[in-house]
Amino acid sequence: MDRQRSRLPPAVRVGQILDAALQEFSQAGYAGARMEDIALRAGLSKGGVYAHFSSKEAVFEALLARHLSPSRLDVEGIVDGAATPRQLAERIADHLYISLANPAMVSTMRLLLAESGRVPHLAARWRHETAAAHQADLGRLLARAHLRGLCRAGVAMDHPWLLLSPVVHTIVMAALLGPDERVPLPERRRAHVALIRELLDPERQAPGTSPRRPAAGRRARSAS
Repeated sequence: MDRQRSRLPPAVRVGQILDAALQEFSQAGYAGARMEDIALRAGLSKGGVYAHFSSKEAVFEALLARHLSPSRLDVEGIVDGAATPRQLAERIADHLYISLANPAMVSTMRLLLAESGRVPHLAARWRHETAAAHQADLGRLLARAHLRGLCRAGVAMDHPWLLLSPVVHTIVMAALLGPDERVPLPERRRAHVALIRELLDPERQAPGTSPRRPAAGRRARSAS
C-alpha cells in the first residue's frame, strides 16, 4: 500500500492533502488543526505532508487558492457572444455561479471568514490578488459591453462590485446555514440575472439623466 501511495503524482498527492486539510480546519479551526492530524486524514506520515507544504499556513494558503480563486473572466468571449442585454446578464451569471455549486468552496469561504483574524495577511492577499482582479475584469467587461450597446453608463459601470454583491450574500448565507440546509441557488440566480439586467439595460433611464427622446417611429405611432 505504501509503495502504491508513493507512486502517486505530486498533483494528486497535494489534492489529497488539501482535501484532508479542509476537513481538519473545518472541524478544529486554524489554531486547533495540526499537521500530524492533516497527515493522518490524508493517510500519510507527517513528513509526507511536509514534503509538499512547509507549514500549516502554507496549507491554508493553498486551500484559498484552490477553492476561492475562480477562473478569470473571458471578457471578450462573454461580451462578443451576447446579442442582447439579457444574454449578457445570463453569461455573467453563468460565470459567477459555477463555483457556488461546489460545497468545498463554501466550506473554504467559511474558514476564511472565521479565521481571517488569525491570518490577516492571507486574507488581505486573497482580497488583493483574487477579489480585486475579478472586480477589475468586471469593469473591463462592462466597458466593452457599453461600446457594443449592451450596457448603459450608470452605477454598475462606476461600481462593478455591485454585480458581485448577490454572490457574496449567497456565500455568506451558505456559510451560516446548518448541514441539512441549502441555499436555493436557481432562485437566487434568476433574481441575480434580473438585477443585472436592470442595472445594465441600455433601454432603461439612468438616475439623474434626462428622459430619452422617443425614436421617430415611436412618435409616429403615438400620434396615430
